[in-house]
Amino acid sequence: MATQQEPLILYHYPFSPYARRLIWYLKLRNIPYYQCLQPPILPRPDLSSHLSLNYRRIPLLAHGGDLYLDTRLILNLLDTLFPPAPLTAEQKTIEQLLSVLTTSTNLFFKAAELLPSSLPVMKDPKFLKDRSTFFPAGGEKKTPEERGLSRAEALLEVQNSVRLLEETILSDGREWVLGGEGPTRSDVEGVWVIHWLLTLPKPHSDNAVDPAIINKERYPRTIAWVNRFDQFVGVLEGREGKVVKGPEAAEMVLKGKRGGDIGVDEADPVVKVQGLKKGDVVEVFPTDSGSAFRDRGRLVGMGEREVVWENEKGVRVHAPRLGFRVVGVKGKASL
Repeated sequence: MATQQEPLILYHYPFSPYARRLIWYLKLRNIPYYQCLQPPILPRPDLSSHLSLNYRRIPLLAHGGDLYLDTRLILNLLDTLFPPAPLTAEQKTIEQLLSVLTTSTNLFFKAAELLPSSLPVMKDPKFLKDRSTFFPAGGEKKTPEERGLSRAEALLEVQNSVRLLEETILSDGREWVLGGEGPTRSDVEGVWVIHWLLTLPKPHSDNAVDPAIINKERYPRTIAWVNRFDQFVGVLEGREGKVVKGPEAAEMVLKGKRGGDIGVDEADPVVKVQGLKKGDVVEVFPTDSGSAFRDRGRLVGMGEREVVWENEKGVRVHAPRLGFRVVGVKGKASL
């Protein structure tokens, strides 16, 4: 692991719900960082040209000469660099289960189906074309009836998650997920998808989540928790990271110290089945969304939790194993 003193640079665009959950956590923990703002649609030359990265999802976090993909891995990195107060086994279980609920299921994609067509971004042809290459079945043509049914099914899935929180974690009336005096990572893990839909400006929020289905009468504890969290993070002004331009950010990354070597686990089933070894050229890409945008590099490390490769710019890229595929490139592979 590179030293904690290496700069943190968050690549994101402001209305990304995934980026928002990272920014909340950085601000809640008062962790210093820079931010390099990106366009919401491709191209993103700050990443593709300056850092040789094809991966198209936002956000990403650079730490020294290492670039971390996926918010699950990034949050774990932040907790390693800036250890929070220790959790009990029960608290850790709650935190991890909420992470699974909001990042390792189809909840986010169902929530995205509920975004109303009245939103300005949903009327932008360039945005819609860009997202058709990103979401699963994004280019699939649907009749108005099929779209209506799909949205109704999506609303049921979001409602199920709200009801789950109402009837379990929040059922005893606690203000925060872990019962403390303020929100923690556990609240961030659980709230971000529901918060995204419920805090859209009106009338868009009512068009996204039918107020007859999800309301404070049916789910008083969950709605109050979302509102309480929104108010809490709303007063954390002044903790935003300094904005840096792409060339400056790239210079910090390319000159930054790189992390230690985690090694290639020879017992790993994916390593075994492909006969992978350190230095092999591999192709890595997410399997749930944005899978057409693939990266190549020389394998640096591969273990139970992450895969690390070095690209042609010398940047060490880290991705979680869950939700990502690692494929060895045979023959005279070049980067």
